[in-house]
Amino acid sequence: MWHQETDLGERLRTMSVTGTSSDGAIQATVTGENRLELRFRARTYQWYDDRGLARQLSALGTSTWVVWTRRRAEITRLALGQSRGEAEQNRRRAGDPRAQRFAEELQELGCEGISPGGCVHLRLTGATRWQVEIVEGTVRDTSERFFVQEAVSAFDAVIRDRTAKLALLRGEYFDIGVPRNWIDQAGPDGAWISRRSG
Repeated sequence: MWHQETDLGERLRTMSVTGTSSDGAIQATVTGENRLELRFRARTYQWYDDRGLARQLSALGTSTWVVWTRRRAEITRLALGQSRGEAEQNRRRAGDPRAQRFAEELQELGCEGISPGGCVHLRLTGATRWQVEIVEGTVRDTSERFFVQEAVSAFDAVIRDRTAKLALLRGEYFDIGVPRNWIDQAGPDGAWISRRSG
C-alpha cells in the first residue's frame, strides 16, 4: 500500500498537460506541481491588443485546466485500480451530504492572483473557469519576456490563494486538522477578518 501511495504521488507530481490557444499562437504547459510555462509562437506577441490577448488566455487557461483536472483524476483512478464505470459508481454512491455541499462550494470557490507589476490579473472560479484581465497598454509597452514573467507570477499567486482557500474549505467539512478558530476567523471568501470590535 505504501509503495502504491508513493507511486501515485510521483505520478501526480510528474504529470503535465499542454494546451494551445484557439489561434494557434500560444502554448501553456502546466505540471502536476502547478508550474506554468507560457510560450508565444515567434513574432506573434506584438500583434495582439490587450483585450484580444486576454480573451485568448482566458480560453486557453480554461481548456488547459479542464484537461489538467481530468488527467489528475485519471491517474488517481488508475492507481486505485478502478474502471471508469467503477469510479463513476463510487461518485454516485457516495451520497455523503457533507461531500455534496463541499463539491457545490468548490464549484463557486473564487481565487485571484495579480502579477508583481500589476498588469496581469487572473481569476479562477471553481475548478476550471479562468478569467484573464490585462491592463490597457501592457502589450504595447512591455516585452514578450516581461509579459510572460508577469503572467506566470499571477498564475503562481492564484495557486497560492487556491491552496489556502481549499484548505479552509476542506477544514469546514472534513476533519483534516485545520484549527476551528482559523476557519471561524476566515471570511466567506477565505480572507482573514478581524474579530476585534470597534
